[in-house]
Amino acid sequence: MKPQTVAALLLLLVCTMVSPHPVVGGNKRPRCTEEDKAHVLKECGHYTKHGHPKELPPKHSDCCKAAEGHDMQCIVDLLTEDERRDYEQAALIALRNACS
Repeated sequence: MKPQTVAALLLLLVCTMVSPHPVVGGNKRPRCTEEDKAHVLKECGHYTKHGHPKELPPKHSDCCKAAEGHDMQCIVDLLTEDERRDYEQAALIALRNACS
């Protein structure tokens, strides 16, 4: 193999290893934030609080707009102990299918 070809391949290899992968590196948004959680709980409380009737939100409701695009398991993972007592975790996760 010619030295120029080897040099070009090594340069390509170095560039590939140094560049951040779009899924792994760079500035990525967290799966969910405390603000996301607060918004979902505010808009979806009627559907997710313990003791409330078991009904699904309409697809075009403020609840579904708040839940849209969020990882509901992440929202559940952010719940405090008090919030876990107030909100049904399964109902929050069910918003994923109810609103899609």
